[in-house]
Amino acid sequence: MYQKPLYDITEVCRMLGTTSRSLRFYEEKGIIQSTTIGTSSRRQYTEDQLSLVKNVLVLRTLGLSVKAIAELQNSGTGLKDAVLSKRAEIYASIESRVREINLLNEALSALESGKNIFSENWQHSFDLNAEENEIARLCTDAILNGDDNILYEHLSPRLTQYMPKDVYRVVRKDTLEPLGDFVSIDKTVADDRLSNKLYCFVRYSKLGLKVTYVFHGGKIDGLWLGYYDTNSR
Repeated sequence: MYQKPLYDITEVCRMLGTTSRSLRFYEEKGIIQSTTIGTSSRRQYTEDQLSLVKNVLVLRTLGLSVKAIAELQNSGTGLKDAVLSKRAEIYASIESRVREINLLNEALSALESGKNIFSENWQHSFDLNAEENEIARLCTDAILNGDDNILYEHLSPRLTQYMPKDVYRVVRKDTLEPLGDFVSIDKTVADDRLSNKLYCFVRYSKLGLKVTYVFHGGKIDGLWLGYYDTNSR
């Protein structure tokens, strides 16, 4: 009778380009398994166990944490949802880093001009246009509630043509999926350099939703849905 082979841990490490330390760690966390025979404590792997190890290594390559992989295995979370969540996390991190770089550039400009960043308000702010601020608030509520009609009332003809409702609905659905439960609308702020550009920050349990509006002629002429790190604000 044919007996399925067992793969020694050294062989598995060589085949998959990993280390025995990593495999032992993953097994301690419960996301892979191994087989021991008789009194030997040396780890070996069946075909099925080897396949699981390969899958875990792929997910680790995508940046998923051990905790996220365990949740994926135990809770039945969809693989697509896990990947979307990781992508959203990275986008949020990028947004946070870009903001930090912009602040550092402003500080350097102030210092090179001989200003004291500790005593002067070198972070420029602009007063929000009351009408545009109100439109942004209404449209953010419409995005959160899925009310396309209210949102599209305030879009420019150019943007409406560029972004049909069916396209917007797909983008909205994919963007909101990884956020978790709604917590609160955080704040609305103007861009540091463009007074017609506003950002609405909406706090969720996992990530923050960042809605970017660009106004022209009293209408929204640019709209982007992104993420921000709720721990950085």
